[in-house]
Amino acid sequence: MNDPIDQAGTEMKPKLEFLALAGELHFYILSFLPWQDILRCTSVCRTLRQTYVLSSELQYIVELGGQRLLPVPITDLGNHTPVSQRLQLLRDKAHTWLQFNLHARSFQTFSIQERFYEVRTYIADGHFCLWYESEDSGNWAKIIPILPNPSQQPVERHWSPGSLCPVPNAYIVDVYMDPAQNLIAIAYAVSRNILQEGRFYVDLRALDGDGIHPQAAGQTLLLSVLTAQDSHDTFTVTENPRLKGFGRYLALQCSPMFDDPTNTSRVIWWLQLWDWQHSTTSNCNLSDAMSHFEDSIDFCFVGNNRLLMLSDSFKLYSIEDMSREPQLLACYSLPFPVEHKKCLLPIDDIAHGSQLHMRAQQTMWTSDPEHRVLCYATLRPRLVFVISTSIFFDFDSERVGEKAVTIPWQHWGPTNTRVFPDSWKVYVSGNRVLQIFPTGTGSRYRLHMMDFSPLAVERRQGLGRVVREPSETEIHEPGKTLTTSLPYVEVVSDRVFDAMESIEMWVDGDRIYLAMIDPADENPEDLRMDRLEVIEMSTCRDRSIGIPEPVFDQATPIESS
Repeated sequence: MNDPIDQAGTEMKPKLEFLALAGELHFYILSFLPWQDILRCTSVCRTLRQTYVLSSELQYIVELGGQRLLPVPITDLGNHTPVSQRLQLLRDKAHTWLQFNLHARSFQTFSIQERFYEVRTYIADGHFCLWYESEDSGNWAKIIPILPNPSQQPVERHWSPGSLCPVPNAYIVDVYMDPAQNLIAIAYAVSRNILQEGRFYVDLRALDGDGIHPQAAGQTLLLSVLTAQDSHDTFTVTENPRLKGFGRYLALQCSPMFDDPTNTSRVIWWLQLWDWQHSTTSNCNLSDAMSHFEDSIDFCFVGNNRLLMLSDSFKLYSIEDMSREPQLLACYSLPFPVEHKKCLLPIDDIAHGSQLHMRAQQTMWTSDPEHRVLCYATLRPRLVFVISTSIFFDFDSERVGEKAVTIPWQHWGPTNTRVFPDSWKVYVSGNRVLQIFPTGTGSRYRLHMMDFSPLAVERRQGLGRVVREPSETEIHEPGKTLTTSLPYVEVVSDRVFDAMESIEMWVDGDRIYLAMIDPADENPEDLRMDRLEVIEMSTCRDRSIGIPEPVFDQATPIESS
């Protein structure tokens, strides 16, 4: 049979069919595809299906993508875990969460005595962080290692009153601790008089020492945003200033209500951003007016170079260029006005941006900032919005110019969110959301775990309840509902809690942390936690990969201040 001839009269050489290539080349080519395309290829023919089944690497790519995780680069080749074992660990962990059997999980209890309603607490990188704010007895802070990773340097410090800030009689407004970067940042003002703002400063120090942080550009970060002192106005702080961090970024936000000579009040919030490792000053700041003094505003970092401001609408900014004001990329409208908002992000945030390589020995994967969920809780009306962060990366960048894109709720909200009536409390970890709902019997409640990752919805193996259909949530206007349809799997815990037994909770990718009290021994008016219960939800602690398994069911005392 003659070879085919093209229109120019030249002889055409037979094309090499893809399936005729060696199996190793099939694997090599497929490994460059997104995880969804790999799955599509497996349904094309038996050959590609077999290639996938025989390749732990391809299955690991799919498992990471389907759980919305990113692989952490391996820097210590001597402590390398085979891909097949990483794949099994990842699947086992997902299965454990979907079982959500809190009675069957191992746990460790730490005894502690703190006045919970007066102490601000949170969990960061296996450490319990506490900050006590008091004008009468002074401010103190403490960081306590709970279950740090074996390769992580644990930090345990207590800063007594007067030792947090180098400036005498300074008024401390917020404290931020990041054990992954060995950083403690203290925001303070030089005046306690709330009618005279003075200047805010941020002091940078090492958690494990008394000196300046070795990577900081200087000891003190300075404001460049216009404040009340600059305009000679008097003001009242409507809510506590917030200091937040993400990798090389630190941000301080305040919402003062100014008194005008015309006897009318206005609320102008401002936010200052720093790249604390490169400069103590910054021109990267924002400010704007709020419609009412009862309104509130919150903010969060979305990925390594984006900032989200949350009020009556969501405003997405690029902070990639720290030499100028953040660039407004898009504005996402909400379906109705809301008041008193709070943004909840995972405490197991993406490896603190630039610190990803430092944690390579501590974890094999981390949540993908472009494909996880954040929670947006509102007081009026009392709702919880679970939002996929992918919407903040999917907009058409070519439309972004001098005027930012405004995206109506109908175009982004219904398919990218799921709205719930206000639960008692809500917590976030990656694509998992924990909510507390009453059982209907007195003050008792159960935990509801909701997994919004695609593989959980597709491969739940009979566990939990899959919710794909749209749901309607009643809002504050009579007869009106809000329809949303982000798919998820819901599992209800087998363990029932009393409202006066557990007073706070945190969750990360591997554990649930419960601040507990003994109702029999405590005054109901005095919410003083006496123990911290840590429930292990991960199978990653395995002797076969050189990670020591902890001893559980023992009480480890933590001294109170």
